Amino acid sequence: MAPAAASLVICLSVLVFLCPTSSAAAPLGKRYRVGGPEGWRVPPQQDKEKFYVKWASAITFFVEDSIEFVYKNDSVIKVSKAGYYHCNETAGVGTGAVPRDGSTLFLLDAPGFAYFASADIGHCNAGERLIINVLAAEPPAPASASSPAQAPKARSSSRPPTSSFAPAPGPAPSMEYSSAAGGPVVASLALAMALAAALVMACFI
Repeated sequence: MAPAAASLVICLSVLVFLCPTSSAAAPLGKRYRVGGPEGWRVPPQQDKEKFYVKWASAITFFVEDSIEFVYKNDSVIKVSKAGYYHCNETAGVGTGAVPRDGSTLFLLDAPGFAYFASADIGHCNAGERLIINVLAAEPPAPASASSPAQAPKARSSSRPPTSSFAPAPGPAPSMEYSSAAGGPVVASLALAMALAAALVMACFI
């Protein structure tokens, strides 16, 4: 291979390595902390059948939202409909039956009803279980009778958050990406493009 051709191959290889990819797209959807600030726990005895039903009824869940269970000396698993109503499942998707301190994040990736419960059957029977209905997509804003039909709008914060049901604060888990507009991602892209341009010029000098 001629020296010029070899240099060109090396330059192109370095360019491919330096160019950023678009695989780290920002995640969609909202994140909610189950149970509000107090997290996932056995509810008060007098309210055990309605505690988590009341929490979920204040939120409209959509595909690509996520729910976070934060607990102490407890656990959470995704169960079947029968497992939710009969509290007879101790293993499933989640942390399993071993109680611990921590948190578990579930991505709502399909429409329909989703069921969750503590893997401790006693906790489940005491009301520590959750059922939510996940919708396929957020509906477009209705057009008024006096105005022409409007195109569907992008997802926005049309669901009014409250202090108890707003997306959980704190840093995003490792499965999520965080990139603000005009932040480090844009700066690294500009730097990579400048280096690539300088490299191309050097290859042809």
